[in-house]
Amino acid sequence: MNHSYDPRHHGRLRVVLHVKMDKLEKDILKFIREYQLIKEGDRIVAGFSGGADSICLLTVLFDLRMLLKTELLAVHVHHGLRGEEADRDAGFCREYAEALKIPFRLICVDTPALRDSTGLTEEEAARKLRYDALNRAGHEAFGDRYRIAVAHHADDQAETILFNLIRGSGLKGLGGIRIERENIIRPLLGLRRRDITGWLNERGIKYVTDSTNLENDHSRNVLRNIVIPELEQRINEKAAVHITEFGRRVSEADSFITGEAKDFLISHRCIAGRNQNGAVCIKLAQQQLKEKARVFRIYVIIEALKMIGTPMKDWGDRHFNDIDRLLFLGKGAHADLPGSVSAENLYHETILCKR
Repeated sequence: MNHSYDPRHHGRLRVVLHVKMDKLEKDILKFIREYQLIKEGDRIVAGFSGGADSICLLTVLFDLRMLLKTELLAVHVHHGLRGEEADRDAGFCREYAEALKIPFRLICVDTPALRDSTGLTEEEAARKLRYDALNRAGHEAFGDRYRIAVAHHADDQAETILFNLIRGSGLKGLGGIRIERENIIRPLLGLRRRDITGWLNERGIKYVTDSTNLENDHSRNVLRNIVIPELEQRINEKAAVHITEFGRRVSEADSFITGEAKDFLISHRCIAGRNQNGAVCIKLAQQQLKEKARVFRIYVIIEALKMIGTPMKDWGDRHFNDIDRLLFLGKGAHADLPGSVSAENLYHETILCKR
């Protein structure tokens, strides 16, 4: 079933019945099944901004709900930004969800307050509050068993990979947006933006536009509105497709090396524990690790840092390199690192501790 809705029609919903799924819906269903994003009985919290991507996601999940045997909740997060335009978006989302009889939650958050109190950028603060709100709504509606569906698509993936590349990211960043991470799923990640808007326009389904997405004041908007269109027009019309394929291959490599790094720590009995001063520490198998390639050593170091509870936000290549260099130095070599972490050589071991 496909739906056409314009909130200016005072809440009336024009419904057009289609006996079979169309190509876009089939592609999304195939993607969901290929990556096992939704299983029978899953409860889905759909992030619903009212933009083209999220309204496509919500509508398709609604159409597939009987086939997938899922429960669906639409959640709109009002970030306390953009004034009347944000109020308009919230009203639009409520009316659309109510017209389809989809359970709906509106959650208001104060992004400027979090930004000012924490030093996060406005985008970082909004993202944190948004996912906190989606999780809260899911927990209240469904308890501990729910999945959050968000509407990132292939163009978002290309932007993210380019942004991370320019920023100097490692393999994990070059892998881009994950199809699935913890309880978050992205069923539209195989679609281009033009596929989504074309599908909506064919059916007369209205959507709202965040005016800030049209401004080129932010790096991502420059990539979205200028760089990628230029790449596709002047160099290769499939530039964004090739970038996303590159990201998929990098993500697979990253997952493989991460798994091998975890296995290395387990097989060499590198276990986190507290020392006599109460710090959480882990010993690296220095001699065995030195025999590995540098890229693998860095992955082992990262996994070891995670095992002692290290927040990775302020870490970069130079910090991992500091630890890596210690592996080849003698007893007593030492490094002070972000997050109250220290690294020290003791006999034939390199020890990481977090105070």
